[in-house]
Amino acid sequence: MDWFLRCSQRVKNTIHRVLGWVASTMLLILTLFALLEIIRRYIFSVVFEWGQDAIIVGMIAAVALYLAVTQVNRGHLVMSVVIQMLHGRGYYRLVGLLKIFVSAVISVFSGAIAVTGWASLSYAWERDVMTYSLIIPFWPFYLILIIGFGLLAFVAGLQTVEDIISFCRGDHHRDDLHMTTDV
Repeated sequence: MDWFLRCSQRVKNTIHRVLGWVASTMLLILTLFALLEIIRRYIFSVVFEWGQDAIIVGMIAAVALYLAVTQVNRGHLVMSVVIQMLHGRGYYRLVGLLKIFVSAVISVFSGAIAVTGWASLSYAWERDVMTYSLIIPFWPFYLILIIGFGLLAFVAGLQTVEDIISFCRGDHHRDDLHMTTDV
């Protein structure tokens, strides 16, 4: 079990470092490009025809990549009021079970989105579907969304197993409130 926990932590740290850097770099570049487009539009009265499409599609793709990073930190779905109330009343086992349940639901839901997204990807590839400006193809965007949701499902799956191991060891009795609030 300890081997799995160490391996899982290494994988999550790698995802956090790599995807966190990629997504934040994408967001920074796209924000600067959006500012450039604003300046070009309102000062020089010219814009790139594809600029707005690139910004919208790029921002959504960056957020999709960052989903796995937020799941590594257990920061994208927080039920702190419920958890604090249950923890305060001494329902430590229920809090441990809720962590397992929520991680499993996130894994299954995100995995289902990733799997069913392949139909949209293949449709966009075969039909050569483009954005409104007819310059940017949609298939890379769909691919990034599938990768983002797939990694989210993978990380949540790892956390489900970690939560089961923690519950079996009885760690839910020893976890402080801060560690149990981020479900």
